[in-house]
Amino acid sequence: MPSNRSEKTHPPRQLGPFTIEKEIWKGSRSTVYLARDTRDGATIALKVLYSRPDCSLEAQHTNMENEATRLRLLTHPHIVSLRQKGEVEGVPYLSFPYIDGQSLDQTIELKRHTLPEMLEMTIKVCGALGYAHSRGIIHRDLKPRNILIDSKREPYVLDWGLSWEKGAKAERGVQNIVGTPAYMSPEQARGEEEKLTESSDVYSIGAILYHVVIGKPPFVANTSWKTMQMAMSLPPHPPSKLQTTVDLRLERVILSCLQKEPEKRYQDANVLAQDLQLAMNLENPKGPAGRLSRLFKRR
Repeated sequence: MPSNRSEKTHPPRQLGPFTIEKEIWKGSRSTVYLARDTRDGATIALKVLYSRPDCSLEAQHTNMENEATRLRLLTHPHIVSLRQKGEVEGVPYLSFPYIDGQSLDQTIELKRHTLPEMLEMTIKVCGALGYAHSRGIIHRDLKPRNILIDSKREPYVLDWGLSWEKGAKAERGVQNIVGTPAYMSPEQARGEEEKLTESSDVYSIGAILYHVVIGKPPFVANTSWKTMQMAMSLPPHPPSKLQTTVDLRLERVILSCLQKEPEKRYQDANVLAQDLQLAMNLENPKGPAGRLSRLFKRR
């Protein structure tokens, strides 16, 4: 889990067997602390659930249980692992190995890495997603903030609380639209849970790549609803039109990910990774269907 965002330091305090050193991240549903597990002396990231007036406690417990269940099924070098799930002093928690690093959005903002380095990291993220997809799990909330980069430039996919088991019954009454608007596929924005597939995560990867290359996601508005409307109805500006140094091979990969229709995107994150590598090697990507689409043949 990341050492990022809030970094609030207070005197150490005890929460059951955990000595909390400082707050390192605060999200909409939980807070993550740097802590020490006194039972074995391990330094950990402790994710603690807190109540929200706009979301039922049952829904929040469901998200935490969901994250724990998914992570028990996923063992991959680029997916953060779960140490323990439990409850202490009436507070539900998840604990993770502590990874000293920064989220991808911070990395982009601070320009800590070159574009080739960022693309290499994204290829590894695609590998992690391909692994999760092979087990029927869709992340549903991929964004730069949920990708942690450590000091060795190794990425880790975080926060599987909104993940979805392909073919699962829709969660009506809990959340119909989930995800982060700027990185959300059109079908997610429409709340079409029954249409979610691996290509929904591929769209999010395309939005992340766009952010990496251009410095912002493809669609940004002053409200979440307007951002989702743009994602549903407007084509993204080609990256090369905004930044002339963008290689057209890389642009082809990004725009293939951002197709409105799920069937026109990459259906396999591993194939996406292969095309990213080809683009990095200045070779022509094969495209979602194993060849360049008509759209790119016209360019």
